[in-house]
Amino acid sequence: MLVVKILSFVAFIASIAWCIKSPDYEPVIAIVTSLIALIASWRASKKGHSADQHQVVGENGLGIQAGGDVTTGGIKQGGRDAR
Repeated sequence: MLVVKILSFVAFIASIAWCIKSPDYEPVIAIVTSLIALIASWRASKKGHSADQHQVVGENGLGIQAGGDVTTGGIKQGGRDAR
């Protein structure tokens, strides 16, 4: 995440320099875009995303939770097929 912060900061500074050198609408768009990327990179690091999974299953339900592909063939619950 540090690399994203550094690159977005460098892009922001470069777009400001570009706008000073040749003022037009394109450098202004670059300033706004790089500023949004810079703010988003700082806000994303503060949220503390977690890879934990959470699942709530009803009383008579069957819950399958995995990080990848899941097949339910052959799982039986209470004598009936769960498919």
